[in-house]
Amino acid sequence: MTKKIQRGVASVEVAGAILQILRGSARSMELRELALIGGVSASRLHHYLVSLVRLGLVHRDPATARYELGPFAMELGLVAADELPAQHASAPWLRKLSEETGESSFFAVPSPRGALIVRWEQGAHPLTVHARLGTIMPILTSATGLIWLAFAEQQSRAVFEGELRRVSPAARKKVQRERLAQADEVRRQGMAAARGTMIANVNAVACPVMGRSGALIGILTVLGLGPGFDSSAQGDIAKRLRHCALAFGSRQA
Repeated sequence: MTKKIQRGVASVEVAGAILQILRGSARSMELRELALIGGVSASRLHHYLVSLVRLGLVHRDPATARYELGPFAMELGLVAADELPAQHASAPWLRKLSEETGESSFFAVPSPRGALIVRWEQGAHPLTVHARLGTIMPILTSATGLIWLAFAEQQSRAVFEGELRRVSPAARKKVQRERLAQADEVRRQGMAAARGTMIANVNAVACPVMGRSGALIGILTVLGLGPGFDSSAQGDIAKRLRHCALAFGSRQA
């Protein structure tokens, strides 16, 4: 018996296709670029984008007229991430890390646009920043992003290339070589550190959480202020972080 194909709403499917293109892109896109990939005329696509922007599913940068996923799309992504077992399983480990070190910590999961923060634990020590849930951690300047590059090379490639395109052409090759070399070192050490590279005077240490299958489930990160925060690979914070990441991962499929 031939399966009956149910009739849908074409305009909804077009809108969904636009969102899929933006989700898969490591950078914001121009109208004509979106139209070319989507196979839709620019004039027709513009009408869809106006509605998607109004709904918050797409954001249009008024300065560059480029499009990217909007805040409501990010909220939907967080709702989906909240259903991930690892997100909830990370809570006691973050609590343990912050209690033992006195520092703030967070858990990030791999996503098509980068390492996405899905849970945060405030430490006893004062911190001038608070990592907002839904924040994407950059590969080039964060310890969390460097872990993603090191332990999920294929998945992170498009985002890495997108970040490199924002580097001046004269420095791009050098930055790429240096970050890939750092990723090699991170794989050997099993951790990554950042010292004021993303936010001045804020240091961070990050470790991968590998499931029993050997796949990257997420990334645990501890961060704190300047010289009082030991981000060395041999330091007490790094040792506690490695222990938590290993124990956490051993309980995940």
